[in-house]
Amino acid sequence: MYQPQHKSKVYYDLLHKNREAQLFLAALRLEVFSYLEDWSSPAELALRTGFNGRNLALLLNALAAAGLLEKRQNDYRNTGVGNEFLHKNSPVYLGESLLFRERMMALDNVEERVRSGPDAGIAARNQGVEVYNFHEAARCGIPEMYTGRVQGLLKAVQKLFGEEQPRKVLDLGGGSGVMLKELISHYPNSRGVIFEHPSVADLPRQLLREWGLADRISILAGDFNNDDIGKDYDLIIASGIIDFAKDHLDILTARLGEALAPEGYLYLVSHNVNEDYQEPAECILGWLSSHLDGLDILLTKDTIAAALARHGFKPVLFSPDEGVFTFLQGEFYQRRLDG
Repeated sequence: MYQPQHKSKVYYDLLHKNREAQLFLAALRLEVFSYLEDWSSPAELALRTGFNGRNLALLLNALAAAGLLEKRQNDYRNTGVGNEFLHKNSPVYLGESLLFRERMMALDNVEERVRSGPDAGIAARNQGVEVYNFHEAARCGIPEMYTGRVQGLLKAVQKLFGEEQPRKVLDLGGGSGVMLKELISHYPNSRGVIFEHPSVADLPRQLLREWGLADRISILAGDFNNDDIGKDYDLIIASGIIDFAKDHLDILTARLGEALAPEGYLYLVSHNVNEDYQEPAECILGWLSSHLDGLDILLTKDTIAAALARHGFKPVLFSPDEGVFTFLQGEFYQRRLDG
């Protein structure tokens, strides 16, 4: 028998996923997960939080039904991964970062934005700093750095440099500077530079004082599309920033090559967008809000690769058995002009 509801289920599934996301974000805002390291009843949790007991019980039950909590009779607790990433006392607490990302990428008023079009000024200038709060993104994103990015970078650098130490390292658009901080801490003879936009630079400057690394890491503030980024770097970290050079891609790529010391390495993290802008879907949807505002800065993987090749960069290939890519999100390049 023909059953059209089977074909249409995909649309109802989308509505369900949206409800799950709404539920999860509400629980983050209420900080529910920070109270559920151990088993607790709704009544006990209501006493601790001051929330309405009846509706709190409904919320906890729904979270358990969605697999976000464990349930035992009338008691609830976090899952293992919930304790790791959603409890405020965890060193890799992601709640604040997740809420910020949701606000940053939210598809609010899409209908009106489609009808009326982008902001003409944003479209003309095409500068991410007009749309994104990079300072807040860097601050909230510090715990994210320790969920694999730092570990992957350290392992790869150890493989590339062996017993040597990178003498001078640039973290271009480094945000909080966590990646460089961990690298410099691992290599006592290394020195580093964080290059950031003036609206962000005060964050790593403050953190460097707290970390006791102000004597080994300096700050350069400016626009990397136009300003000098320094030179003689054994390693340049360029994580998630090359898209913001879409209108200056060849200029920035040349500048990166000129800034590297002979045999130096570039660590580049991009979004691996395919040529028809269909994959990865989470990236296309994640950037949609800013593109509706007027930005046009998402570069395809092939476009980036072609620009690097034009300026003498060649990819550094690791063999699969080296295990370097367990957490590594980007790729390493060397600039070799000898062919």
